[in-house]
Amino acid sequence: MPRILTKIKTVKRHQTLFLLLVLLCVVGIGSWMLSPWDALEKKWGSRQQEVVIDRYDRVLDEYVSLNSYTALGRMNTQYPMETKLLIEDVLKLGPVNDPNAEQRLRHYYLDSTVQVLLDEVHRQYGDMSDIEADFSRAFEELKQKDPNFRTPHVYTQVSCLNQSIVVGDTLIGISLDKYLGADFPLYADFYTPEQRAQMNRESIVRDAINAYMQFLGN
Repeated sequence: MPRILTKIKTVKRHQTLFLLLVLLCVVGIGSWMLSPWDALEKKWGSRQQEVVIDRYDRVLDEYVSLNSYTALGRMNTQYPMETKLLIEDVLKLGPVNDPNAEQRLRHYYLDSTVQVLLDEVHRQYGDMSDIEADFSRAFEELKQKDPNFRTPHVYTQVSCLNQSIVVGDTLIGISLDKYLGADFPLYADFYTPEQRAQMNRESIVRDAINAYMQFLGN
């Protein structure tokens, strides 16, 4: 009987050692397989900071359409610089701290022509992932040339056919209503065919980068 127990213990010991050996092999193979991907992620994944465009135009539209105090609060706390630039510099509605500034802004956007612009922006720019990818590549190229280049915050607005691109210190604002395509009917009343040919989705990144680099050069 003792010999049988010893034999059983020996078999179990061999089984345990075999399982440990298999486990170590699996872990070793897994580590070997993961290391090349880790290296690639370190080389490429960390190189490029993906740009996420901030949809300020949607917050503004919520305030205008619904007279939403929540949206107005976000405009004043989350987007103070964007709101100041829009009211004072783009639309020239007076000082942003004027008690009636927000209501003048809302009245301005309730105009029927502006509402057409807003509707078309919603239709064409529900998804901007392609433009975000183009910005990411453009900023990465600029960083390669100048390691001190600071990636700006990019946001969208509707400027009522005023300035196409607004720039500031580490800030780029894109007026989507200026990029609705050469065939957009309202454009024919305000712009030449040559101008309309550049007012399309494909021109956004180029115009924004050029304006921002000119601003940095001043």
